[in-house]
Amino acid sequence: MWAFIALVVTTTIADADLWGHLRFGLDVLASKSLHTSDPYSFTADRPWINHEWLSELLMAGAYATLGSLGLGLLKVATIGIVFTTLAATAREEHARPLARDLFIALAVFVSYSRTQVVRPQLFSVAVFCTILYLLRQADRGRPKALWFVPLCFVAWANLHGGWIVGVAVLGVWIAGDWLEQPTLNRAVMLASVGLLSIAATLINPYGLGLWQFVMETVRPARPDITDWKPLLQLPPAVLAIEAILPVVALAAWWKSRALYRPVARDLAVLALLTIATFRVGRVDAFLQVAIAFVLARPILALFNSLDFNLRPSLTRESTAVAVLAACLALYVGAAAVRNLRVIRVEGYWIPDRTAAMLLRDARPGAKILTWFDWGEYAVWQLSPAGIRVSMDGRRETVYSDRVTQDHQRFYAGNLDMVDYPDRIGADHVWLPSNFPMIEPLTRNGWAKVLDTGKSVVLARNGTPIEHRPVAEGDKIFPWP
Repeated sequence: MWAFIALVVTTTIADADLWGHLRFGLDVLASKSLHTSDPYSFTADRPWINHEWLSELLMAGAYATLGSLGLGLLKVATIGIVFTTLAATAREEHARPLARDLFIALAVFVSYSRTQVVRPQLFSVAVFCTILYLLRQADRGRPKALWFVPLCFVAWANLHGGWIVGVAVLGVWIAGDWLEQPTLNRAVMLASVGLLSIAATLINPYGLGLWQFVMETVRPARPDITDWKPLLQLPPAVLAIEAILPVVALAAWWKSRALYRPVARDLAVLALLTIATFRVGRVDAFLQVAIAFVLARPILALFNSLDFNLRPSLTRESTAVAVLAACLALYVGAAAVRNLRVIRVEGYWIPDRTAAMLLRDARPGAKILTWFDWGEYAVWQLSPAGIRVSMDGRRETVYSDRVTQDHQRFYAGNLDMVDYPDRIGADHVWLPSNFPMIEPLTRNGWAKVLDTGKSVVLARNGTPIEHRPVAEGDKIFPWP
């Protein structure tokens, strides 16, 4: 089991936004300041509130120090926070080793949907686990643990926008706790923790501007992004994994229902996260870890009761088993180290690396209308040459709804958008070869200056870009 978990958590696939996060973080690392205006896009029409700057700075520091290995270690260390808080919870419930291991491994596995790639939401899951553990400590007679919750929100507000979920959960928990213990002293302490946590989110480079940004941009209406789809629209395989821990938790509760009854406050937290997850699939990891912490006692009791009926002969020390275990450990250790050293680039959205490198060398300073999925890679590859893009994965962070919707209509081939490149002042258009807008553009006076077979670059004026061979190599981040 642990061999499987080790191989899973050390395997990393590049997310489409990783190039952008790293570029932004490296720029902050170099300049020691945040950009006050967006230098990467020529259609950006919103002030850039970089609400993930601290995550990007951590990524940049890890990458600048150890390259892709640094990013892999950063990811594993962050998952380690999830592991540690779950292990501490299992220890407090006096779990047997097998029960403890099953509990931790299951929670880590089912929440891996949001920790499998190096992106800011990885840190959200770790901070949320820390807060859940602190709330659990307060519930176990250590009320001083609550005073550390605001410190978590100081970090969270600068790491990722998921802190808004944390504020909602904390609010529900505080309200429910006060209803259960409606004393004046308890009310004062809970109100103080809640207000300090809200105030903590204002400790960021933008102050109240961060709240305004969140209120304007956080919404479930992003059907074109898989993470933001409702839970039931996710692939069946994902839904099957999502169901494992809830089913185990329900079975555990049913078995121990005579001895254990969850408090209404905790059930309200789970209800909030369940509703949020069904509306926006990316909240799933928050729900999964909340189930693990809230229902840790019955889950661990169920695992403690497991009896595999091992024959006495199988429980004695065995040299053969020891040798096999040692061989497995050596193999997994070597494979994990190898996994940590590389981030593979896979998926239907993979950018056309050849076209990007040729554009970088041939068109410095150009303004290029880009496909959304390739935007952050284009920022990484083209911005050092002064080339600016029209659209990247930051979406509402720097683009108004109008700009985003205009791009989507252009990508879809709407004929009333054929003049869109001229409207925004683009020098070039860079699109996948199968996009329907390419033919209307050529009829409208745009000429193909580069065709790699995977993507096409068009321009109003300009000489063709020489299509010289570019060594592909393995698809490993940063490529190159």
